[in-house]
Amino acid sequence: MRSGLRSIATVTPTELPASGVDSTKESIPAHRRAQIRIRSDRGFGSWAASVGAQLTFLFEIEAIVMDSLSLSDSLSPPVPGSPRQQRQPPLQQLEQRLQTAGSYSDWLQLAREHDQLSGAERWREREESRLYDYAEVRARRNKLRNLLNAGAHRELLYALNEGIHGNMAGMGRPLLYERARCGTKQLIHSYVAAMVQALEFIHQAPEAVISYAEKLDFFRRASHCYGRSALLLSGGAGLIYFHHGVVQELMDQDLLPNVISGSSAGSIICGQLGSQTDAELRAGYFTHKRYVEPTQTHLLDVVRGRITEQEAKVARERLLDEVVPLDLTFQEAFEHTGRYINISISPMEKHQTSRLMNAITSPNVFIRSAVSASSSIPGLMAPERLFAKGFDGKPRPYLASRRWVDGSVAGDLPAKRLMRLYGVNHFIVSQINPLVVPFLRDGKARRSQGYRGALNEALVKLLRETLVKSERLLDQRGELGNRAAAQLAYIIRMLDQDYLGDINILLDKADIHWRHIFFDYRPGETDHLVQLGRRATWSNIPRIKNAALVSKALDRILEDLNQTGLQDQAGHIHHLYT
Repeated sequence: MRSGLRSIATVTPTELPASGVDSTKESIPAHRRAQIRIRSDRGFGSWAASVGAQLTFLFEIEAIVMDSLSLSDSLSPPVPGSPRQQRQPPLQQLEQRLQTAGSYSDWLQLAREHDQLSGAERWREREESRLYDYAEVRARRNKLRNLLNAGAHRELLYALNEGIHGNMAGMGRPLLYERARCGTKQLIHSYVAAMVQALEFIHQAPEAVISYAEKLDFFRRASHCYGRSALLLSGGAGLIYFHHGVVQELMDQDLLPNVISGSSAGSIICGQLGSQTDAELRAGYFTHKRYVEPTQTHLLDVVRGRITEQEAKVARERLLDEVVPLDLTFQEAFEHTGRYINISISPMEKHQTSRLMNAITSPNVFIRSAVSASSSIPGLMAPERLFAKGFDGKPRPYLASRRWVDGSVAGDLPAKRLMRLYGVNHFIVSQINPLVVPFLRDGKARRSQGYRGALNEALVKLLRETLVKSERLLDQRGELGNRAAAQLAYIIRMLDQDYLGDINILLDKADIHWRHIFFDYRPGETDHLVQLGRRATWSNIPRIKNAALVSKALDRILEDLNQTGLQDQAGHIHHLYT
């Protein structure tokens, strides 16, 4: 993995045992309204009040610092065509137009103009840089090109056997993708293109020159060495439409990975990806898909105590009826779409571990039951039991004694498990978790925040240590009842997670509205969230493409080579990654 996942400690109102968010006070900043309420249990109330006061104090400090350091963030951009915009330098005008582009083609044209004006295009054309070994990349590219032109199959195979790596000579460094809007060094793009062409050339080599067995062995090893990308979709309740835009844009650009993971709201997206074919997705499925209207306010109603957990569950199941088939298993979804969907679920019990449900670890489990469990918010909805298809084709309980809740509680982004299962070494994260996003900084922004970032990380560390030590002390003294212990464990699990990947597509904190979290939208707001997801993806497409082109070519070639072995006499499809 070229860069590890970054940890941030936070809690979200969609994941707390009992949310204290008042969605009617939208004039108050989100970080000021964040609260933690833990119900009293066997003398637990006084401690909870004390810790609650400490947490409120920490959030207030963070709010004051963020307000003072982020004043410029709140300044509204000039209206296009206004005198204020006309007085801006041309580069700033282009940046404003980039933020409001309506399509990727429009954005790309503006990005090219920006690169020309800023000098970034000249930087891209110049091979030299201290950020990577340009001489090595150039030599490798020229060698591949020469062997391709000569039609030298055996020599080309030998050259490829010298190594296929996504970060060869440092060409995968994130800094190389921050100078220009349209991508990185042209040398790197041309090397990736030559690599893909060389792989296809070996694939098409005559049997007399390179045997089928030798091809299969080479491409399996190459795939294992190079790795692959995965898309990770976070939890975030009604902000789910941002995920719609991200997934639809990746699909439209033919960059959607075959390995996709989701928790909570992200699991609902995964459920749909397991049941929709590529043709259906390319037709704009996620652009136009909207969830059933009658459930819009049910989550807010259960927070306010207006409806019961059971009524909330009925409302949620009505929503899922529209998007996830009731009787589709993970194995059947793989056979239908060729995609590996993965759904995170968290245990109700304190000493159990989270699980990642998919076609390899749990092929017979119904996707619908996993989605229901992953979207069961602790304290708001009852824990769920999993169901699977038995050998007789009938539903039966899966791990009958266990109950499961919201996957984002303990495994929002299960990177390590995806690495073990599929050889994933490159993670694309779509992050909409409403109290995580304001704390996250990625790429250039993270490196430029200085003491602000240091203060933020110190506050986060203090919050995490306060809760962990308090839980340990109270547990030793026997002052935690079962319910309180479970609730506190949920919070600590959420604090100690990784929320960033190699490429991060983040919902901007300015676009988080608390009504949306509770599926309460005004006309046009769902369309706006979808467009925000698309727009946030565009600047990442060059880097995603360079990471995905080789791995997709390897998967495509292996699928073709394995065609005779993918199905046995019973018509069962075997897994590519096992």
